[in-house]
Amino acid sequence: MARSFLLRHPERIHPAVWRATQLARPARPTVATGFPALDQALPGQGWPVGQLIELLLQRPGCGELQLFRPALLRQAPERSIALVQPPYPPCIQAWANWHLAPERLIWVEPSCPADALWATEQILRHNVCAAVFCWAQTLRPASLRRLHLLAQQSDTLCIMLRPASARLQASAAVLRLALQPCRLGVHLHIVKRQGAVSLAPLTLPLYAAPRAASHHVALDLPQMA
Repeated sequence: MARSFLLRHPERIHPAVWRATQLARPARPTVATGFPALDQALPGQGWPVGQLIELLLQRPGCGELQLFRPALLRQAPERSIALVQPPYPPCIQAWANWHLAPERLIWVEPSCPADALWATEQILRHNVCAAVFCWAQTLRPASLRRLHLLAQQSDTLCIMLRPASARLQASAAVLRLALQPCRLGVHLHIVKRQGAVSLAPLTLPLYAAPRAASHHVALDLPQMA
């Protein structure tokens, strides 16, 4: 009876064995994203820890850090958060408003893309940060594989942020997401995951809806980018 049950359900033999029509059961822990719809669409119902995550951005600053804010709040408060080669200087007041201690933030501004990869590798190798975000324009597949292997030796959220044009390139990341800004949030398309293909994008709210304007004052609020 038990033997036939295992044969009918091969994904129960080992977490690495799964059917492509189902979401995989990750062997590593995950962190809840803070968005129920996104949790339901991800293996392990959260961001994979110790795995390479890749975000493909239509343009930087469209909410990629805001997307990870709930997960960062769930991480150990004594561990740092590294931003490697961000396109814009970090806003310390925004981090404080997110209830993330500004002293946890490490801003790494390397002189060249190769140094950015080296810095990211050192952060993963020493496992000193709760999360590392690295913005990169062009990457070789070998560099992504090396980052993925180093991430697996840590318990760090490792997020590579690349332009949307990299979508057609091969990647060792276990999770690839494409972000497109929309009113009060982002449209998120799961490009790659361990499971069935995700066809419909998710719309995730990142910002609170504006309050209704008073009838005493005319207020014209433009839409978010």
